[in-house]
Amino acid sequence: MTANQFYVPRIATDGSRIVLEGAEHRHLAKAARVRAGELVRLFDARGGRCLARVDAVGEERSELSVLELEDPEAMRTGVVLAACLIEAKKLETVIEKAAELGCTDFIPVVSARSLRPPAERSDRKLERWRRIVREAVKQCKGGRMTAVHPPRALKAFLQEPPDGLRLFLSEHGGRPLKEVLAGPEGKTPPPSVVLLVGPKGGWTEGEETGIRQAGFEAVSLGQRILRAETAAVAAAAMAVHFWNG
Repeated sequence: MTANQFYVPRIATDGSRIVLEGAEHRHLAKAARVRAGELVRLFDARGGRCLARVDAVGEERSELSVLELEDPEAMRTGVVLAACLIEAKKLETVIEKAAELGCTDFIPVVSARSLRPPAERSDRKLERWRRIVREAVKQCKGGRMTAVHPPRALKAFLQEPPDGLRLFLSEHGGRPLKEVLAGPEGKTPPPSVVLLVGPKGGWTEGEETGIRQAGFEAVSLGQRILRAETAAVAAAAMAVHFWNG
């Protein structure tokens, strides 16, 4: 019915009118060239979705009416991707792909061999990552925003890891990830899974010990040593496919 989708902070359940301003208005009016009377889809940060009609397109804002609220995008298993900081462009690619795949959360982790986040630009960097997520979800017509969290030290992350089946990629052995995901025939997939991926150069021996003590199981993607960004995307894609495909 419509190929255009736009982001709003929140879709009201009472079906009230919605105003688009700033970047989303420019996308609608200038890039997508949507005109009054056309139908579009909207999504918000809470998983809300709706079909809307564009009532007016002005110079600074667009006005829309909500026509029909839609069910949130359903996932049997939520996939949380926690990946160590790597080079900026490569990390942004991982965040983009995590959003396209439908990961529920992305948590940047600081480990012994990872890059360090620039403290003076942390807020700007976090907003950029979240903007990348919004654009990725719009492009793939998804209905769920991947929540991007501020960088967290590995020690702090292990003290309070997210709920779910805990897995970490290890270069030193572990069950094949495909075996863990496939599981015994008839077994119900877990409500959520946390995938922890190391940096360029891998985990230190002490880090691996701490990760295991925090309840994470070591898993492997095979015999080849993959780049950190490749491993993160591959693991997330496999989890989403096996348990939500």
